[in-house]
Amino acid sequence: MRLLLAISIIIFLYDTASMIWPLKLSLPVKFCLAALLLAASFKDRIFQKIGGGMFFAPDLPRSVVITGSLLYNFLVMSLFLLVFKDSIHLLWKIFLRRPFPSADAAAAVMAVSAVLTAWGTWQAYRVPDVKHYDVTLPGLARGFDGKTAAVLADLHCSASNRRSFIQAVVSRTNAQKPDLVLMPGDFVDGLVSQRRSDLEPLSQFKAPLGVYGTSGNHEYYSGYSQWKKELESFGIRILENQHAVLSAGNGRLVIAGTPDPQGGRYGYESPDLAKALKGAPAGVPVILLAHRPDTAPESARAGIVLQVSGHTHGGMLPLLDKIVAKFNNGYVRGWYSVNGMQLFTSPGTSLWNGFPMRINDPAEITILTLHSAE
Repeated sequence: MRLLLAISIIIFLYDTASMIWPLKLSLPVKFCLAALLLAASFKDRIFQKIGGGMFFAPDLPRSVVITGSLLYNFLVMSLFLLVFKDSIHLLWKIFLRRPFPSADAAAAVMAVSAVLTAWGTWQAYRVPDVKHYDVTLPGLARGFDGKTAAVLADLHCSASNRRSFIQAVVSRTNAQKPDLVLMPGDFVDGLVSQRRSDLEPLSQFKAPLGVYGTSGNHEYYSGYSQWKKELESFGIRILENQHAVLSAGNGRLVIAGTPDPQGGRYGYESPDLAKALKGAPAGVPVILLAHRPDTAPESARAGIVLQVSGHTHGGMLPLLDKIVAKFNNGYVRGWYSVNGMQLFTSPGTSLWNGFPMRINDPAEITILTLHSAE
């Protein structure tokens, strides 16, 4: 949290010097604009002060949370455009040797940042569309051919993603009539006492082969033991280094799950793929739920045919997605072939409140149609 605050303050100083100060405005107006950016950089501290709750999960009205998110998103979006502007400024000075229109350029950055911030924040908070993929699994029995699995990752139920949002996601998912629902972590930001009612619509899933999930890092910030019980009371089987064997006709399919590594730091189980697969029937294909995609090479070595992950939120923005990928073994969004194993990294069904922004990175309710290789 301190590191994020320090980074935010540095962004504020840069934004102020490069965007606010060059504007052709009076000094009092510049100070007011700078004060708004300063408040944006302290957004999470301010939210915790007035709303309490855990980090990234203040217990505040949705309108207040979204307003703060808009300000913070503008702060960050401006940074990217200002780096571009200042690069042009440097080239201008080197090659053109005449005054650079600093005020006009700063005003242009402010205007474009405002438009992109409004668009990107709306994209982050809207109910996602459904996207379909066909996936062929080696060894899949013919009984499972054509079965569908809905993937919902990173719901991040919070003060801004409340019951109406969760209900819309569940209703839109049920409308696809999936046979199976897979949820690879980060269900919630907030305590059971705050968010149970908001997540309760998850109990309405209609999937004949079941609903399976595993923990994300945010469950541990929110009280994992309590949330595991609540999620299971909603009919979601949480696979914590465990597996389930599904049957269709004469065929079988294994769904396995490993907990997020954050669990080990909080005194819970760490990921143990060998334990998760212990006793699984030989020769039956395994779909693994693992919140973070970076473990894909290990999963491939264990013979997993498909790993379903989330965590990265698709990178959220162009350029930022490259940075996110570097912290996740190169995986950020979509499909990858990892030593013969298929990896699907969901862009997420929603986002956390720390930086709810999506540009060229739409959230999705994913429907996988399974096919036999035979």
